[in-house]
Parts: sequence; structure tokens; C-alpha cells
Amino acid sequence: MATTPILSSADALTRLRQSVHAKAGNFYAMYSSVLGGIVTDPALMVLPLDDHMVHRGHSVFDTATLTHGMLYQLDPHLDRLLRSAELARIPLPFPRERLRQIILDTAAASGHLEGSVRYWLSAGPGGYGLGPAECIGSSF
Repeated sequence: MATTPILSSADALTRLRQSVHAKAGNFYAMYSSVLGGIVTDPALMVLPLDDHMVHRGHSVFDTATLTHGMLYQLDPHLDRLLRSAELARIPLPFPRERLRQIILDTAAASGHLEGSVRYWLSAGPGGYGLGPAECIGSSF
């Protein structure tokens, strides 16, 4: 029987790049509060397994339309996201204006003028329990 490989960081990154599927061709940019920046390689557009968005569904999201390089009605979309986060008891990882700038910067980093810009706020990583008290901080 074959043994399960233990991967080095370099091997894991190689395998992540090999696992990118054809539909990821329209994943242009992602901001990760875990990484503290924007990535444009779809292989790096991943979430921590212990993020409460992944295993508890403790998150909120919204989508803005990118048309002619402009985000349509971004401020009302962002207001709705922040109201939802408050109702879901998800603290903001950054002030509203910083979240807005991250969305704009990520859309710009995509290099595209048309598309959908999706963004999520989650309770964040920190464990596999039921409550968010174990989370080390919210994620965007």
C-alpha cells in the first residue's frame, strides 16, 4: 500500500498551481486579510480551513457589478454588507473606508473593466467550535 506524501511548502505550492481548473480562468484578483494583500494567481485564492465561513457558514457577502471600470452603487452595497455583518455579530477587521479601498484596489488589480466583484466578511479563523469567541479576528 502506498504511503501518503508529506509535502514541503514548495511541493504544496506546485500542487496548488496544478490543481487550478479551467473555470478559474475568470478569477482575476483576490484580497486576503490572512495574507494582508491582493493575489492574482488563482492557486493562491484560498481560505483557511478553520475560518468560520468554511465550517460554520458564519459570514456575510455581497456582489458589486464592475461596468466600464466603475463599481456600480458600491457605497449602498457596502452599507448593506456592514449592516449584515452587524446583525451577524461579525466585527469589522478594518474601518469602512479601508474596506471600500480594498474593494477598489482589488477590482483595479484584476485588470478588467467588466465583471462581478464579490466580497465576504467572516468571523475568521481560529478553531472548529460552534462559537466565534475562538476566532482570532474577522476576515475580509
